[in-house]
Amino acid sequence: MRRVILALLITFVLSAEAFAYVRIEPQYLKSSDSTSYELVNETLAIIFNRVKPKISTNKYPKYFHDYTVIKDDGTQSKNYYYVKNGKVELLYAVDTNELKYIALVRPELQKCRIMYDYPSGNLHAVQIYVSGSEYFIFGPDGKYVDYSPYVREVHEKVQKNWKVPSRKEVEKLAKGQKDLLVQIAITVGKDGRVKKTVILKSSKIKALDENAQEAVKSSSPFKPFPENFFNEEMVVTLNFNFSL
Repeated sequence: MRRVILALLITFVLSAEAFAYVRIEPQYLKSSDSTSYELVNETLAIIFNRVKPKISTNKYPKYFHDYTVIKDDGTQSKNYYYVKNGKVELLYAVDTNELKYIALVRPELQKCRIMYDYPSGNLHAVQIYVSGSEYFIFGPDGKYVDYSPYVREVHEKVQKNWKVPSRKEVEKLAKGQKDLLVQIAITVGKDGRVKKTVILKSSKIKALDENAQEAVKSSSPFKPFPENFFNEEMVVTLNFNFSL
């Protein structure tokens, strides 16, 4: 009997240790990363000074039903339903209604979410928001997740596959028109495939708009997202300048 109790105690201690707070040395931003780097770094220091690498997820409902969603304050992704559940936010995937992440929100800090995977409960990412258009993501190891190399690869691949019409052909199509910029926003999924293409600015010349779209089509798919990317998808803006 004593051995059984002892084994249970050991299991309890190990479980407690797994859910205990730890200190992680984060990768602080540099002044070149953002004008708000000091504010972000202050928040990082507080969060990673005492963070749980794992939480229990047993009590949270797996599927989204008719729950009341949280009003978007500009920090929400359109891919999820955000639901308040006690002191946490539950993020349900819009396409499957399944629970994907559990977010601990620290209202006393700069807007941020400490994200945990469901159902594993493992720390997934820390999101820190500066504004609606500027936010930063840090992995469970505290390292800054920089999206710019991936975006740069997308631009380079499209540029390589862009079959630019000859100057003579462009002149014939333009008929004296000077502004021949085509701007396209593409939504890339985590598997690297283009899910959506939207022309933000048309050249008003169908053949040139189609030429730009063909460059995107021939470049897809791109590389799958790295494992440390939080997003299920991202929007990349591409400029095609046919101007003479």
